[in-house]
Amino acid sequence: MREENELMVRIQAGDLLAFESLVKRYQFMVYGLAMSILRRPEDAEEAAQDTFLKLFRARDQFDVSRKLEPWLLQIAGNVCRDRRRRVHVEAKLGVTDNAAEGLIEQVSDERSVENPSHNHINIIHNELAHMNAKLRLPMELKYLRGMCHAQIALVLGISVSSVKVQIARATDLLQHRLQRLTGT
Repeated sequence: MREENELMVRIQAGDLLAFESLVKRYQFMVYGLAMSILRRPEDAEEAAQDTFLKLFRARDQFDVSRKLEPWLLQIAGNVCRDRRRRVHVEAKLGVTDNAAEGLIEQVSDERSVENPSHNHINIIHNELAHMNAKLRLPMELKYLRGMCHAQIALVLGISVSSVKVQIARATDLLQHRLQRLTGT
């Protein structure tokens, strides 16, 4: 049995230390996913907390013969989509003034700020920030979060073929925008 599934068996039995271990193991992955979808650190934090709370509440529904990570990603994706929908409705109704879109999480470049590729990274991030979420999210999840097509499909609640199409469209759009900016 996989180690994370052994943790889930212990969690199903009510072991809170096992739950704490599971949260520590997956918190950065879930938070990173939430940041990619929600774009604001405070929303991503709440979504990550909600994800683990939902996992704990649904612990008895987990089939230990299956892998934990896809199940967790599906919960996280659902939580983020629900939160994004709710924020959108609140903004339309004027309940909040959170109209400003968050910035893309910066890619750390530990070599040097003077590195010419650093400027290219900033240009790419800026162009991604201006893409609509339908195209931007699959790109970020694949290239910034390292997810495979199946994981992205699970998180976004779409088919694998839709993920591939959206990534191809986003790549073409990004390439066109970069050519326009660089004059090549």
